[in-house]
Amino acid sequence: MAELELSTLFMLAGAAFVGSTLSGFLGMGGGIFLLTVLFLCGLEPALAIPIHALVQLSSNSTRAVLFRKDVRWSAWWIFALCALPFPVLGLAIATWLDPEQTKVLIGCLVIFATWKPKGWKIGWGERPAFAAVGVVAGTLGVVVGATGPLIAPFFLREGWRKEEIIATKAACQVFIHVQKIVAFGAVGFSFADELPHVVPLAAAVILGTWCGKKILSRLSEARFRTAYRAVLTGLALRLIATPWT
Repeated sequence: MAELELSTLFMLAGAAFVGSTLSGFLGMGGGIFLLTVLFLCGLEPALAIPIHALVQLSSNSTRAVLFRKDVRWSAWWIFALCALPFPVLGLAIATWLDPEQTKVLIGCLVIFATWKPKGWKIGWGERPAFAAVGVVAGTLGVVVGATGPLIAPFFLREGWRKEEIIATKAACQVFIHVQKIVAFGAVGFSFADELPHVVPLAAAVILGTWCGKKILSRLSEARFRTAYRAVLTGLALRLIATPWT
């Protein structure tokens, strides 16, 4: 990866901080926000997605640690076992998609996650639901990078507190990001070369996650959701329009 301009690195660090603060408060949205900004800064999916995996591993690990008492481990084990073999399939799909198609796919994912009907919920029992979400996340993680918003509805379960949703989703995504890092490393991606760019972003997401937890009980959720929906929608439309611009 070519050296990023200092202004670009600062912008990415700012996006990482804002996104991780969002995820610290809502449990979702920050990863795909950061990935979208990475694309808009000119990084190709083959580079942006592995870098995103390292940064989001830091973000989700921090969130899982901060909310560690609230993780639903029974759901996590089902998720992890079902996700384990599917990055191989995801890598096959990734080689089939060209960069423009992948950006459109990301944009559509953002639109879906942002504007899905409020009443849209998953009615399955815990085991089949987390088996399915494990397969989806394991496959698409190496293709679209940020699967958090797509899998989020599986975590909106009756009887789960807000903290349990945030904690369990973070723990599940830690597993997915580790899988992605291993998969990309296996096909020759050099993560060591990207550390000068990753470290500032990782520091930003750790700080943002801490701030997100602090404001969890203080900020109006309705206003916060309105703001990030507006931002994500604008970025998504820009990505969807990429092939025609």
